[in-house]
Amino acid sequence: MKALVVYYSRKGHTAQIAEQIAKELGAETDVIIDKKKRGGPFGFLGSGKDSMNDVPADIEEPKRDPAGYELVVVGTPIWAGQACTPARAYIRKFSGRFPEVAFFISCSGNYKTTLEDLAKMAGKAPKATLVVTNGEQKNGAHAAKVEEFVGKLRV
Repeated sequence: MKALVVYYSRKGHTAQIAEQIAKELGAETDVIIDKKKRGGPFGFLGSGKDSMNDVPADIEEPKRDPAGYELVVVGTPIWAGQACTPARAYIRKFSGRFPEVAFFISCSGNYKTTLEDLAKMAGKAPKATLVVTNGEQKNGAHAAKVEEFVGKLRV
């Protein structure tokens, strides 16, 4: 299966999970690049505010076209209880062009309806979903969840 793992990561947590998924799946990766600088404490606060207000992110043109893959896995951190604005911008940009899609999120635990929202934006139900909390990632408990997620994607 030709797969693509696409993700946005402000601090590297989501990137680590994305790279693990891509390695286990034998997939290519593409990083969502936000044109807005989001580093430091002010970047953190501004990112949460943008997320709560659904302010569209201005992202760079992706390197890979998701329509050229059988499966696209999109990863996002959670900002203020929602998928980050750069990942939402990517999904909205390519809505209807995903052959098959899956989602994973990294969070502190507050993600409410994020997975359902992502599916609505993408215009289709995901093949599989994965939620990794910061605590699970910190203590390594996420590895088994990633393996299970990848197993579902291979079916």
